Amino acid sequence: MKIVLNPIMKKEFKVTARSMKFAWGLMAYEAVQAYIFIMTVSMLSMQSGYDHQNTYDKLINLFPMMGIAQVCMVALVVPVMTASSISGEKERQTFDILLTTCLSPMEIVYGKVFSAVAEVLLYVTASIPVMALAFVLGGLSWWVLFLFLVVIFVFATFVGSVGVFCSSISSRSVTSITRTYGLSLSMCVITMFPEMILTYVTGRRSTDGMLFFMLNPVLFLEEFFMLSMRGDSEMSYEIHRSDGFLIKLLAHGPDSLWCILSGICILGLSLFFMYLAARNIDPLKKKDKKIRKKQTIEGGK
Repeated sequence: MKIVLNPIMKKEFKVTARSMKFAWGLMAYEAVQAYIFIMTVSMLSMQSGYDHQNTYDKLINLFPMMGIAQVCMVALVVPVMTASSISGEKERQTFDILLTTCLSPMEIVYGKVFSAVAEVLLYVTASIPVMALAFVLGGLSWWVLFLFLVVIFVFATFVGSVGVFCSSISSRSVTSITRTYGLSLSMCVITMFPEMILTYVTGRRSTDGMLFFMLNPVLFLEEFFMLSMRGDSEMSYEIHRSDGFLIKLLAHGPDSLWCILSGICILGLSLFFMYLAARNIDPLKKKDKKIRKKQTIEGGK
């Protein structure tokens, strides 16, 4: 069976595979991971002194430290890759040519987002040997490593969709990258407001406003690392303390239920940003908007 690949993804894969920039970037990424691994092991050894048993017990901390390092690199790299995807076409004056192809605006957006996500996953997959050392020495399950790749995919898709959305409303790449970082950070803060407001109004901690926490990528990552390291859920503890009705329904599920639902919600939010980006670059939508605006002005006269 022949697999039909998005033409934009196919083109991006070919350009990436033939570029030495990708090879140097991959080498730099692996070097940073190896450096973090060596420094972490050295720090843990120094803290434990000559107590080798204590050193072995602390090696389990290798996974969250290396995992957080990978998340930070993804958060820095993906916005640069996606925020210039459409605005870069505008700067090179090739955006109009892209719109004349047989691809729909949504297919263009999908291609831009998932080509960047796929490239990032190649970096993360290439770092598995270094991550594997953290699992072998730390005693974690290999199943956690697979789930970590899934979590990275969800996080990269969210950041990538925000980047393409900001790129669709910007004419310059620098402006788009700045907006991407700003909007991504704002999403992490804005989702905390409903719970804070409801707590202030009702005077009770952990109300139904905590449902908005599911859209917070930082809390999603924190919950995953908590489940991987300790086997319990911080959000489940907060849910059991809640006085809200909707959030009480989650208290009867497993500890991983909140993390699973949060990942689904973040993917849904990513699709929403992709939809907005597709609307912004759709020439027919822009034409209809101009016609309605013109009719409104003429009707007002």
